[in-house]
Amino acid sequence: MTSVAATEKTVGEGRKKLDYWWTVLATDPVSVPIVRFLTRRRWLTPDQVTIVALVLGLASGVLMSFGSRSAVLAGGIAFYLAFVFDCVDGKLARALGTTSARGAGLDALADGGRRASATLGLAVYLWNHETPPTQEFWFLMVYAVLAYYFIEISGAEKKEPARKLAGRWGSALARRRLLPTPGMPDVQAIVFIIGPVTGYVVPALQVGIVMVVIAILMTVVRRLRTS
Repeated sequence: MTSVAATEKTVGEGRKKLDYWWTVLATDPVSVPIVRFLTRRRWLTPDQVTIVALVLGLASGVLMSFGSRSAVLAGGIAFYLAFVFDCVDGKLARALGTTSARGAGLDALADGGRRASATLGLAVYLWNHETPPTQEFWFLMVYAVLAYYFIEISGAEKKEPARKLAGRWGSALARRRLLPTPGMPDVQAIVFIIGPVTGYVVPALQVGIVMVVIAILMTVVRRLRTS
């Protein structure tokens, strides 16, 4: 069981009680120290951090569109940094008690801009990879359509994740602040970070497609059971 001190520390750093796997394992180790620093120094407001995330997110797609190995790698790194600062703005706002509707709107703008830019950047890269465009480009199109559909039917990323899973497995994950199953941020990390950084862009897209299809089926089943 999490101690009271640990719980207070988590709340003070603006972290959520449960969060996505990529956020907890790969982003929080970077974003939390930044939040601690900004909480003390107040160099940037949460809204200004969101603007930094938006600029980095837009840059990720521009870099990927250049098509060279180094450009695609830089685009994946820019997407990761954009994701980090996207996490920083929310944590900083919660830590300072300055959450607002304006901030939420800016955050949604940064989220959408990052995803759209990376998708378009990869589309240009894959379109120009071979002439005429091969199935690689269409993998991205399938992923983009499925991801958009899943976000619409599930409400993913529109509210704070709060799902819990009973049993030993769920309790073990909850102690580590992990949700019982991966979410769209985890899928996006595979597609827009791991794929470009490792050079395995198409395999990452294929994994992303499979994960989104499974998520859609789970959402449909859950909706039918509750209808």
